[in-house]
Amino acid sequence: MKGFMKAVNRTPHQLTSRIGMTKKSSDPEFDDFNRKFTAIEAGTEKILKDSGTFRDAVQTLLYSGSSFSNSFNTLFAPLGAEYNLGAKFPNSEVTIQNIGSYQALMEELRETLNPELELIDSRVIVPCKELQDICKRIRKTIVKRDHKLVDFDRHNNSLNKLREKKEKSLSDEKNLFKVEQDFEIASNEYEHWNTLVKQELPHFFQLSTSFIEPIFHSFYYMQLNCFYLMQEKLQSFADGKYDLSRTDVENVYFEQRGDAAEHLEELTITKRMVSTAKLMADRRVASGSSYGGKPGIGRTSSISSSIKSPSLARQPSTSKYGLPPPVPAPMVAAPPPYTTGEKSGAGLTSAGSIKKAPPPPPPMKRAASNVPPAEYCVALFDFAAQAEGDLSFSVGDRIQIIERSESQDDWWTGKVHGQTGSFPGSYTQLE
Repeated sequence: MKGFMKAVNRTPHQLTSRIGMTKKSSDPEFDDFNRKFTAIEAGTEKILKDSGTFRDAVQTLLYSGSSFSNSFNTLFAPLGAEYNLGAKFPNSEVTIQNIGSYQALMEELRETLNPELELIDSRVIVPCKELQDICKRIRKTIVKRDHKLVDFDRHNNSLNKLREKKEKSLSDEKNLFKVEQDFEIASNEYEHWNTLVKQELPHFFQLSTSFIEPIFHSFYYMQLNCFYLMQEKLQSFADGKYDLSRTDVENVYFEQRGDAAEHLEELTITKRMVSTAKLMADRRVASGSSYGGKPGIGRTSSISSSIKSPSLARQPSTSKYGLPPPVPAPMVAAPPPYTTGEKSGAGLTSAGSIKKAPPPPPPMKRAASNVPPAEYCVALFDFAAQAEGDLSFSVGDRIQIIERSESQDDWWTGKVHGQTGSFPGSYTQLE
């Protein structure tokens, strides 16, 4: 709370001094020391950051090289044993033969450099952190000295205003004595901290130079040792196997690659997957059929034209998937309604008996339908949609077949759970 009240009291003076309304003291000797100390702070932080970055970069390089060698060995080991790539592609024979030794080399290099990287932690990073901690404590002292300077200027300005006032009241005389006391206290405190900082900083500069110099030399030789070990190991592996006289590595890579990239791009398997539904639609268009090549069934059916009932003539002739709509069975003639004898003449007789109504006519025979019965199949395996238009289902689902070919190895069209799409027929079994 005490520090907060001091900060509140200093705020008006700090604002007015920034805009030039009040006088602000300066010490050129301290300002020079402060610039040098700020440079040491920045240099310490940079060494700490760069040493950590170098350590992490070398660790990442070794890990990436080891992972690359493992992947390279996994990729080519079975292919080389099965297809004899070295005989088919003489340019790659040396590479395939040395995959195992390259993998062992990268693992050995990683184990060799790990102790060197640990030395960077113990001899560079840890001392730099200690120096940074000392700089933080010195910075706190400098900040305290700056606060005492603000108090000195604040009380000095108040004292000068009261002294320069021509007509002083009784209250001003009382305040003058108090302000003089506050100014004397602030002046003594400022002189103490300012003198302390100016006396101690030169010693710190001398000691920090002696402290940073061995850190710099250690870091330099550690970097050199890492580069030397990596070059020695890789050079010993490449001698006698590869031509290292050329320095244009990128051009050598493109020359040895040849037209392999173009051939890979031309492979159908590398191209973007086309929807199965689109492929089947294109096949139907090419074959001139709208229902998998089956004769007699198309998108337009003649069944609707053979129905003479006016109530059924307004129905669409085809369904959503090219099938004719089901033909409903003809309605059976209903029996005549019951009526009294006054209107129909067949009511009550003179003896009071009820005359029986005539029996209803026999029902009409159902008209023969040309619509094939619905066909279903049962899923034997789970299938997840691979592209737009595919139908997903689970084991045991009963799928309604909308369109299929004679071969079960083809893709069929069906409906399940309210969804319609294409699916492999080999995943199902016909009921």
